[in-house]
Amino acid sequence: MDQDRKRAEGFRRYVLKEVRGVKGLPGFEGHLLRDIRALVERKAPWVRDWIRGLAEVLPLPEEDLWLYNLGSYFRDLARIRGAGAAPEGGCSTFAVSSTQDGPLLAKNRDCPASMGPWQVWLDVRPGVGLRWLALSSYGVAGASSSGMNEAGLAVADTHVYSRDVGRGLPRFVLMAEILMRCRTVGEALAFLSRAPIMGRGNLLLVDRKGTLGLAELGHRRLALRRLAAGVLVSTNHFTDPALADAFVEVNPPALRGTSQARHARLTTLLSGRGCQGLEDAKLILSYHGNPLDSLCRHEEIDPPYRTICGVVYLPQARTAVYTGGYPCEGHYQGLGS
Repeated sequence: MDQDRKRAEGFRRYVLKEVRGVKGLPGFEGHLLRDIRALVERKAPWVRDWIRGLAEVLPLPEEDLWLYNLGSYFRDLARIRGAGAAPEGGCSTFAVSSTQDGPLLAKNRDCPASMGPWQVWLDVRPGVGLRWLALSSYGVAGASSSGMNEAGLAVADTHVYSRDVGRGLPRFVLMAEILMRCRTVGEALAFLSRAPIMGRGNLLLVDRKGTLGLAELGHRRLALRRLAAGVLVSTNHFTDPALADAFVEVNPPALRGTSQARHARLTTLLSGRGCQGLEDAKLILSYHGNPLDSLCRHEEIDPPYRTICGVVYLPQARTAVYTGGYPCEGHYQGLGS
């Protein structure tokens, strides 16, 4: 219990620091936060209940937890305008429709090192809807990185700096809604085609039959792709012509083009022999190249950003394997949905 209290107090201090940072950003406007919150509460009322419960346990004001959940919207706006907010790092994801272990979805999560201790696995059993498992962040109401549901539908996100943003549902809400509602990639893409979307990212999907999907998310424009077989890759830019001009490069000069380089490296690694199964997926996630195309990104490449975890979902077995450190260190553990 003492350890739990220390962790809760540590997280409380972390949230308050993050909230102060967002409120201090040029252009932060409380009415925008209120507008987005109202839309989320209307379209996904469970988010309100989730945040309310967290606020009681920690304890923290609900308003601070809402801003913690939605603060990246304002950090993006500041960064795109050149107003100093640091980039959020990147992520590399790939999906394969058929391997000796069935379809799979893999992701390296690249974030500030300070986020590492606040990663959590969620086992969510909603009163209505499908049970789901997600790798997320403590204090976030939903799935903020990746997840899989009891039907074997898996989804992972990547962040994209974009000009096409607006009042809509953020990715962590969209992913949770997909995991609760949808059994197949087709159902997930249909849901996204109807949902109000904030933008700012991509979603990569695979279901237990091996159907693949990629959704590149703008606020006004949406690019959806579905494959019955093959591989799909997603990093931190848009590839569809409908959204290509919305992408904003914010990396420092030495790392400009890293998203495109990682996308190209994944495409190369998945061609030829490709990914034959789980062990190959682990090797791909551990790839070290140059500072632009390394998939396992150590902190010296771009401090304080680093790969804080690697995960591979196996939809047919409805299991996942996870490492909470650098994928190259290979300390994976198994989880079931």
